[in-house]
Amino acid sequence: MKDGATGVRAVIMAGGEGTRLRPLTSMRPKPMMPVVNKPVMEHILGLVKWHGVREVVATLQFMPQAIEDYFGDGEEWGMDITYAVEETPLGTAGSVKNAEELLTGTFIVISGDALTDIDLSEVVRFHREKGGLVTIALKRVENPLEFGVVITDEDGRIERFLEKPTWGQVFSDTINTGVYVLEPAVFDYIPRGETFDFSSQLFPLLMKEGHELYGAVVDGYWCDIGNLGAYMQAHVDILDGKVGAYVPGFRTKDDVWVGDGAKIDPSARIARKVVIGSNCKIKAGVELGEYTVLGDNCIVGYDARIHRSVVWSDSFIGARAVLRGTVIGRDVDVRANATIESGSAVGDGSSVGAGAMIGNDVQIYPFKRIEPAAVVSSSLIWESRAGSTLFGANGVSGYVGVDITPALALRLAQAFGTTLPTGSHVCVSRDSSRSARMLKRAVVAGLNSTGMNVRDLRVASPAVTRFTTRDTRCLGGVHVCAADDDVQTVEIHLYDKHGLDAPVSVEKKIERLYMRQEFRRSSFDEVGEIIYPARAMEYYTAGLLDALGHRAPGDERRLRLVVDMGFGVGSLVMPQVAGAMQLELISLSPFADAERTYVTAEERRVSVERLQGTVTSFQADLGAAMDVSGEHLTLVTSAGELLDGDTALHAVMRLWCEADEGGSSVAVPLTASRVVERIAAETGHAVIRTARSARALCAAAASEEVGFAGSQTGGFVFPSFLATYDAVMSVGMITRLLLDSDRSLDEVVAELPPFHLREASVFCPYDKKGLVMRGVAEAFTGLPVEMIDGIRAEVGDGWVLVLPHPTEPVVTLFSEGGDAEEADGLLRRYSELVGDLLRTA
Repeated sequence: MKDGATGVRAVIMAGGEGTRLRPLTSMRPKPMMPVVNKPVMEHILGLVKWHGVREVVATLQFMPQAIEDYFGDGEEWGMDITYAVEETPLGTAGSVKNAEELLTGTFIVISGDALTDIDLSEVVRFHREKGGLVTIALKRVENPLEFGVVITDEDGRIERFLEKPTWGQVFSDTINTGVYVLEPAVFDYIPRGETFDFSSQLFPLLMKEGHELYGAVVDGYWCDIGNLGAYMQAHVDILDGKVGAYVPGFRTKDDVWVGDGAKIDPSARIARKVVIGSNCKIKAGVELGEYTVLGDNCIVGYDARIHRSVVWSDSFIGARAVLRGTVIGRDVDVRANATIESGSAVGDGSSVGAGAMIGNDVQIYPFKRIEPAAVVSSSLIWESRAGSTLFGANGVSGYVGVDITPALALRLAQAFGTTLPTGSHVCVSRDSSRSARMLKRAVVAGLNSTGMNVRDLRVASPAVTRFTTRDTRCLGGVHVCAADDDVQTVEIHLYDKHGLDAPVSVEKKIERLYMRQEFRRSSFDEVGEIIYPARAMEYYTAGLLDALGHRAPGDERRLRLVVDMGFGVGSLVMPQVAGAMQLELISLSPFADAERTYVTAEERRVSVERLQGTVTSFQADLGAAMDVSGEHLTLVTSAGELLDGDTALHAVMRLWCEADEGGSSVAVPLTASRVVERIAAETGHAVIRTARSARALCAAAASEEVGFAGSQTGGFVFPSFLATYDAVMSVGMITRLLLDSDRSLDEVVAELPPFHLREASVFCPYDKKGLVMRGVAEAFTGLPVEMIDGIRAEVGDGWVLVLPHPTEPVVTLFSEGGDAEEADGLLRRYSELVGDLLRTA
């Protein structure tokens, strides 16, 4: 530390807008641009403090509150900072004149948005030695054309200024760095309240009046961060050691700076000269190339690649995303497989969809939404593509900490509570994951704040929550859980008073309240209570057993079951149900585990193989694997055969149809095989086809005419108990049906007709989906069609369904034929049709 400038005040000019740096400066003034995770003005504060300056005046104009809020009075930095705010732009000299009353002695003027380590002590010493009114810090550069050239004599006296000269006018390579040492007497030459500039007005005026101005040529680094290229170069220069700037974090021997709390997977490949901010999470397979800077609290997903890029704080980079030579603003969401090319910049709060590609030199302004798989080759400035919907196919879902935060959960619960009468009861539960626990607490707080009494089931399955909501005085329910197919995704499900998914009309009302933040406020005596129901599981179990019915007197048969409960919430109920049904239960993964709420494909394969082996080893009558949520089943026969989703649907449907004497209808998705119609016809039942979503299937099951509903994913609905998926009820009903039929599941499967289903996806940009579907509809002219979900046409002895995906840039095709050849042919024919439509678009 030096003290050559002790007793001198510093004026930091921090009023710049940084228009050439937009969209990065759209949400902040230029001095607040982070350079190696610290605002550039903070680096300047560190520089003046190093040279003994403790009193600082900051001149502000554009977004002054952002700077004042961050630096305050300077106590955190061991300095005394005061502010002079301009109502209108006053120019460089005019802004300093605005702080005249604070500057009674020699003072330094330095830009708050240029990066430098110039020796201020040397400039002050030179100024005092020469005794002039003005000393300008000069620096020699190779190309002075973009700067103001200053010509001095041998004694350092300034002879001439040249603003941005041509090569024919270049008589010197010394440029004005914008660092000045001034005497208060200069204020006599600066008009108050007018726009006035140092280099183009004040300095020529002083020379005209006969005052001597001096230029001190100094060594050191100086960079005007005026555009994106200079901003990126400043980071390279810092990491190369060309400038004395503080880089936060612990420096390793490989020149990698790692912040506190950062977690880096051992398989990540990190080059030299990389900065990783505090609390970052670097997942397996990540590659961070040279000159990469990650801000605090960033998450970089599996196998992502980032090279020569700057990522600001709180941003998310998805799995296999690729960033090359780009700047990513604060709180940006880059989804899996997206690519962002060099020279581009993405503004704060923007979202780049999965598989999207942002081309070279493209600027994405703040809060824009790039659709999945979109190709963006020109800048997005005014267009707003922000999502307008809160609910999706799986309730309110998204990445935890990125899309779904405690703040979102709180406001969602406030909106839900506002739709219900004050003093109502709402049933709330979660799965065993830590993320669900965190979000559920926010949900409870939001409901209480709107006057709702919360019946907190703590850890419970969705089925238990739906049952409790329906059979108590609750007017709604909320279940928070981790997604079964994505470790990073959480879901928040809302139920109506019947325990069914909230109707679309209610979701729309909740969305409107959420977006407008029009929430009911409760007074001190209206805040809701939190109630912990004492016997919710027992009531659910009793209701389930009552729906299954009682076994005939004297029936002593005992089926042996192997059930893998997947460390999920089904384990809280299944043992009691098995005991009451007199089943011999062999349990695998028999408890809820917060560390096991997601399984990889390989872990799932291993667990299924273990289930098959256990079934055959113990000579069990049935094997079943529950998902973590306790909603879906995977079935294994006594011979150890693993049933696919369609075969399981056919087998359970046959068992139910044979046992049902009431002639109720059966509901299945539009994509299920025609085998279901054959089974129904043999037993005198009708089939109702629905859309593929769980909501559509369960809504059909809630009607009085439906007695059974089943999906192709192991979800079964028995409306006599509850019109929703319930793995525990499904296990109980399947075992009861097997006992009643006096057959094994192997025998039931052997009786099933063969089927030939096919499925394929074709890439289709969002803006082409309408065109594709119109072309498909024209191709189906003259054929029997259904438009329940997409377009389904009867073709020959088979059928084909073309369905645009609701959230991804694909069109999915399903087909069924009388034999495998016909099914393959239909799928190939209409996949080619979709491809032709896209090529001619």
